[in-house]
Amino acid sequence: MSDEDLHGLSGAYAIDAVDDVERARFEAHLAGCPTCRDEVASLRAAATELSLGTLSSPPPELRASVLRDISSVRPLPPVVDPPASLDTRRAEREERVARARRPPLRWLAGVAAALVIATGGVAWHPWSPGEGHGSVQLTATQQVLRAKDAQRFETKVGTGTATATVVRSASLNKAVILTANLPAAPRGKVYELWLRQGDAMVSAGFIPEGPSNTVLLQGNAATAAGAGITVEPAGGSARPTLPPVALIAFA
Repeated sequence: MSDEDLHGLSGAYAIDAVDDVERARFEAHLAGCPTCRDEVASLRAAATELSLGTLSSPPPELRASVLRDISSVRPLPPVVDPPASLDTRRAEREERVARARRPPLRWLAGVAAALVIATGGVAWHPWSPGEGHGSVQLTATQQVLRAKDAQRFETKVGTGTATATVVRSASLNKAVILTANLPAAPRGKVYELWLRQGDAMVSAGFIPEGPSNTVLLQGNAATAAGAGITVEPAGGSARPTLPPVALIAFA
């Protein structure tokens, strides 16, 4: 996957619409790309704003119309660079990346805005589950945080005020880590997450730059005995190479 492809994943990552492999690659990229970090934060903020309205079920014909339009969307054909200067080709590639970033969430935001106007402030989202439920489908992270069997495990990170809290749902087989006041990783390094499976530490993703983050851990958290954070070279490691900066036992 090229850098251009990774840049284009920001929208899908913001709404948790990537698979485990894409998430791992993008989070490693995110650790060193402030542009993508800003875009993910902006998209998540916009999604949160959209979810705050009063929800109601749409008329059947409106739902059918929106879903019909979704099914008619087709990807753009490949763009073949004509013979041109290096600067021209670079500018065209940057424009393609920008186009790839814009359509999905902006299209959905436009649909939501149109529905707000048409219904006088009552918003329906095309991703609401089922007919007549009137509730927005939760992301995997939100599902874990709101799960009835959610367990919280907290520890300090280092000697300062930094903390790491893991919320685990055995019924969902997932866990989320929330960090606060985490100092920046050394230059050229990243914070890598791990799940302890038996006697092995299995990579579970990365913590993006910034003192406070909420990250969905990769892997089956229900079978894990704990979680950990280490400092690794940019791009991550197959196994921990340094002593952990934090260990959290699920007990």
